[in-house]
Parts: sequence; structure tokens; C-alpha cells
Amino acid sequence: MATEQALYDTAIAFINAFATLEANSHISLRAANCTHIFAPSSIKPPQPMTNEDFAAHLIKLHTIATGFPVTAKEIHVNFPKRQVIIWASAVLNFREELKGLKEGDDGKEWDYVGEYMFLLDVDEEGKICRIVEFLDSLGTERVRVLIAKAWKNAGASEKLF
Repeated sequence: MATEQALYDTAIAFINAFATLEANSHISLRAANCTHIFAPSSIKPPQPMTNEDFAAHLIKLHTIATGFPVTAKEIHVNFPKRQVIIWASAVLNFREELKGLKEGDDGKEWDYVGEYMFLLDVDEEGKICRIVEFLDSLGTERVRVLIAKAWKNAGASEKLF
């Protein structure tokens, strides 16, 4: 059975895995049947993702970004329920070559910081079995525009979500 410290450590490992967008770093923390749910529904988020779906999502994101470092503002462990709530901010680091900057551009339009809440349910083996990710409503709309620009600059017509 997981301890309170183990739940906290899982939360730290979870947010640290975003730094490089390495899919295996995320999947190694999850139970085989883990579901990643995005909210709120008002922003028309992606459908819930399996581990395979989320790994593919990260691989696509990694083609236009080098990382998505997440910084915890608060972490709350509910030990009896084996749940962790993380309130965090995150920065999407777009690849420089995809920004399409011209001489004299400061690139500030590509600066993105979003605010997020993660609810992690952890099973008895210490693996994350359910993730509910609350996205920054205003930030998500802005980052969708930047992602579309990055895909266009990469010469692709991909959609991330």
C-alpha cells in the first residue's frame, strides 16, 4: 500500500515528466488501464485518453515543442482516498525553428504560461490509475493558436487537439 510520502513523490514525478515530453516517463507512472481525462467541457477538450493515446499525444507535441515544464504551486495528498491534487503552472517551450521569427521580432507572442489542476488517483501498487486535468480555459484557446502556427511553420497540417 502506498504511503503519504509515496503519493507525494508520485505527484512530483508526474509533473517532472512534462519537462521533456518523454512519453515513457509518463507511462511508467501509470497503471495499464489509466485514463487521462481533460476538463472543463466548456473548452471542448480532447476525449479521455488511454496510455497509448497520451503517449501518441506527447510524441506529436514533442515535434513542435522541446518541453512543457510544470511547476507546482500546491500539492495536496488525500491519503485515505489515495488521491493527489496538484495546482500548477506550466510553460510550453516551442521549438525556436518553428516560431518563424523575423529579424527584430522579440518572440514574446510565443511566451505561454498556463495554469492547471491535476487530480491523480493512485492504485494500491502506487501507479496512477486516473488523471483529471483541468486546463486553463483562456490559455488553452491562446495556445491552440500558437500550436496551429507551429504546425504550419513545420509544414504539417497536424492538429494536436
